[in-house]
Amino acid sequence: MNQLPRIYLQKNEERKVSSGFPWIYSNQIQMTAETKAISPGACVMFCTHNEAPVAIGYFNRQQLIAGRVLSLNTADHINVPFFANLIKNALTLREAFFDTPHYRLIHAESDFLPGFIVDRFGDVVVVQANTYGAEVLLETVVSALQQVLAPKSIVISRHQRSRQLEGLPIQEPEIIGEPVSNIQVLENNVRFDISLQGSQKTGWFYDHRDNRKYMAALAKGKHVIDYFCYAGGFAVQCAVAGAASVTGVDQSETAIVAAQQAAELNQVSQNSRFVCANVFEDIEQRIRQNERFDVVLLDPPAFVKSKKELNAGLKGYQKLIARALHLVATNGLLMIASCSYHVSEADLQIVLQKALAHAKRPARIVKRLSPSPCHPKHPALQEAEYLKGLLVHVS
Repeated sequence: MNQLPRIYLQKNEERKVSSGFPWIYSNQIQMTAETKAISPGACVMFCTHNEAPVAIGYFNRQQLIAGRVLSLNTADHINVPFFANLIKNALTLREAFFDTPHYRLIHAESDFLPGFIVDRFGDVVVVQANTYGAEVLLETVVSALQQVLAPKSIVISRHQRSRQLEGLPIQEPEIIGEPVSNIQVLENNVRFDISLQGSQKTGWFYDHRDNRKYMAALAKGKHVIDYFCYAGGFAVQCAVAGAASVTGVDQSETAIVAAQQAAELNQVSQNSRFVCANVFEDIEQRIRQNERFDVVLLDPPAFVKSKKELNAGLKGYQKLIARALHLVATNGLLMIASCSYHVSEADLQIVLQKALAHAKRPARIVKRLSPSPCHPKHPALQEAEYLKGLLVHVS
């Protein structure tokens, strides 16, 4: 029998856990003196109020989400073979969809590894441990990754805001294996070379892989502007697909340099231009200059990072869309994406409707956007559905 510390749930609170929900909230737990004494991030056995084992997971009493489930098989041992098996399952899924080893390999709870994000860039993998429990288990998970993938380098990224919320320090990246300063991304047969220094998240956003491919196919012969372009994921792929011209705008100088380098790497710098500027200011300037584009891409960072920011954030999305609509040519396309999981698709449609009314532009939604298959969705966890988007035809 597993000799893990026992945590007892309130009466009947095991039902949601047993049905597959991977989070346990603090108010579901009997917070006894013994429970409070368990160190943050420790692996524990979650039990019913009458001591029947329910699940194995890890625990941090200082968080609203105090428990995260690792397994409903209470006979499991949380060790290298356990994580290696989960990683192999995740790998099998990705290899069914992708021909090259460039994808998100582990997507937290959706791959049954709560707190962990692992992105694969060929023989380099970048790991985020975003919860206290993930940090405690990091060495074991790294050993499992080495066993399954044998990567040349493993980069441990520890600069995420979520770590601070968990009481973990923000730190410089740690590299296990061969030194590496850049990651090579191959997405939809387009290449990118991203510096790990100052890059966002794990260095790349694989969630938009399919959306970039779709928009690139629509961009052939069109004039495109890509706002919040980061390293040129949408812009460069549109240029490679044959866009007449591509403009990318981002306020990060590092991102703009990376986008310019990607255009050169893929031999499309002649019809690509990248501008370091505040997006709202750039939009206003182009409106004054009466510029129009066949395709306008809006993929902003999260405007809503907490529930209390929702109203202000929705106003921000509405303002952005309303102003950008002035740049869309007649019969042009507008893509708007949101990575704020507090913003629902219904919210996005409402702000779109208001923005269209303000701009006095008739339009139709022609496609809903969602993450690529390397970002699977846990069927019980609606709370983790963060990326959504709309493609709009503007008359």
